[in-house]
Amino acid sequence: MKVLSSLIILILAGMLTANFVSAEEKIDVNTAPLEDLIKIIHLGEVRALELMSLRPFSSLDDLIRINGISENRVKDIKEQGLAWANNQEEPEEVTEEKSRPVDPELMIVYPANIVINEILPSPTGPDSEEEWIEILNQNNFTVGLFDWQITDAIGKTTVYTFPEDTTLSAKEFLVLKRPESKITLNNSGDSLNLIQPDSNVIDELIYEKAFQGESFNRINGQWVWSNALTPGAPNIIPIAENQKENQLVKLSELDKKALAAVSEQITQSSSSTLVVLPIALVLAVFSATIILILKNKIKTG
Repeated sequence: MKVLSSLIILILAGMLTANFVSAEEKIDVNTAPLEDLIKIIHLGEVRALELMSLRPFSSLDDLIRINGISENRVKDIKEQGLAWANNQEEPEEVTEEKSRPVDPELMIVYPANIVINEILPSPTGPDSEEEWIEILNQNNFTVGLFDWQITDAIGKTTVYTFPEDTTLSAKEFLVLKRPESKITLNNSGDSLNLIQPDSNVIDELIYEKAFQGESFNRINGQWVWSNALTPGAPNIIPIAENQKENQLVKLSELDKKALAAVSEQITQSSSSTLVVLPIALVLAVFSATIILILKNKIKTG
């Protein structure tokens, strides 16, 4: 009996010790220093510094105030089991480290010139399989798109978050098909936003009724519909058939005008030749006559 009691006491002591160690290892987001905060998943040094500037937090759910920390990431932080929020009523002593502002050099600056370049809302085939969105990196350097998002705004809103290994080389295109993005481009009209991880909307587009088989293209800063689909390539705006006919008519008229001008020049040249030729003949005969007269005078003299 004594052995059993001793065993129970040892087990309880072990459990208490384990709980004590576990509590010691937890990181209080309201008091922990920078070197501890960076151990929390999804934080890193930049977000940890921002966390320190936003204290206090009422709970872990309140961490969504940090740029780039979504509800899903809060869920990951909870599942990690390392962080907790001790919401103390008494004001905390402000230390030099806590009051330190975020160093601008450590802040992430996301590049501009990443744009939505072309979309196909109403393909000739099934919308659920053949709709797509094209992204273009207009920069001369590679850009990582991890944590960037695309979202539509009309009807059922869907948010697509680019995975961690997504990169775009200089001037490279990226085509997202609907089965991958899950974004439905409404044929009656819709809008799209391209959002950076700091929640900044870097690009957006709005379109009204879509034309079947035509894509919505960015051309020189303007948006136009085109039946020349160019996913993964520079946009092309083909000449409409009526424009081609008009151009052919204009070319024909120009040809006629050119021919008329040439004919007129030939006529003028011919007329000039008819006038000049007789005069030249008369002068030649007159000159020959004078020479003969002079020769005869010389001989007779």
